Amino acid sequence: MKKIIYFISISILLTITNSCIEEFDAATEEFEDALVVEATITNQLKYHNITLTRTYSFEEYEPNVETGATITIETSNNNTYNFSEYTSGVYTSTTMFKAEPGLEYTLSIKTQDGKEYISQNTQLTNVASIDKVYAEKVIDDDGVEGIGLYVDSYDATNNSKYYGYEFEETYKIIAPFWTPDDLILNSSGGFSVVPRSQEEQICYNTVASKGRLLTNTDLLEEDRISKFLIKFIPNNSISINTRYSILVKQYIQSGESYNYLRVLEEFSSSQSLLSQSQPGFLTSNIYSVNNSNEKVLGFFEVSSISEKRIFFNREDVLDTPYPWVCNIIDPPVNELTTLVRLDRVTLVYEKPAGEDGGPYDVVTRVCGDCTMSGSNIKPNFWID
Repeated sequence: MKKIIYFISISILLTITNSCIEEFDAATEEFEDALVVEATITNQLKYHNITLTRTYSFEEYEPNVETGATITIETSNNNTYNFSEYTSGVYTSTTMFKAEPGLEYTLSIKTQDGKEYISQNTQLTNVASIDKVYAEKVIDDDGVEGIGLYVDSYDATNNSKYYGYEFEETYKIIAPFWTPDDLILNSSGGFSVVPRSQEEQICYNTVASKGRLLTNTDLLEEDRISKFLIKFIPNNSISINTRYSILVKQYIQSGESYNYLRVLEEFSSSQSLLSQSQPGFLTSNIYSVNNSNEKVLGFFEVSSISEKRIFFNREDVLDTPYPWVCNIIDPPVNELTTLVRLDRVTLVYEKPAGEDGGPYDVVTRVCGDCTMSGSNIKPNFWID
């Protein structure tokens, strides 16, 4: 979202010279300060979050957060859900709730300076579940072998139409040259072999997707998503070194929400940024109560969501091992001292003792210490 806000915030007037190789200075010539709202509630029973920031210029690096606001969501059956500021600019509902079919939801925001904003009445979209998430060995357009992750979905009622996908991938890392001992500099300037003080053989890393993948079935005879590519992972990615899991989230969106996100995605692309024909200001479903001419960025979305998680091992899909680049080296003492001081190597083998102990065979730290690539805390959901 920061990337999207960044490209919108320059507001956008870039002067492109006639020569494609001549340097030009990209700077903001006009800037319009606007409230940016990230607000999605779903049919999941949970604490929901709403984020408020403000647009920022081309020369700036981070958006300004909007603090001290009062936020509520009201329903057509007279329920009110209040939000409090959990962290700077991020507001969390004070109670758990979920969006219910047949009700209208309205977002209200009052900023610290007294400005008020309100959304259009919005209803929960159709509820549909993911049918299948699966992995296949594929070769991409550049001839790179890897794993394609796909999703299938089907709505027999033909009422879903507009789909969005986010995901969270988690993978297991096993350091290929882990040993129970570590090599450290001692107080006398030599080396000591000591037991490792923490788990460094098996770790896990979790990475969330950025943005939302969009697709629709408007022009299809059936409301069916078939073999939609969620992610391609090249075979040399550490994420598929041993065991991998992906949690896919499917949003059923309104047509208005889908179109807003689609245009926003196009607008944030580098091609759109540098094109001579720039899109206008995106139309939000959130409006200023005080000033009808004030522009607001963001969209209040009430979407159904379904989730599905899969696990697989590398060998379940690929027939080649992960290509660890781990060269065992026997550096001279002076070089080893520097490497250990910088914590850039880990012990593989201690040879018969010399004057200072050793000599030692070592590898780069990432090959013997998994915490260089992830966390040594196993996720609660993980299944081996």
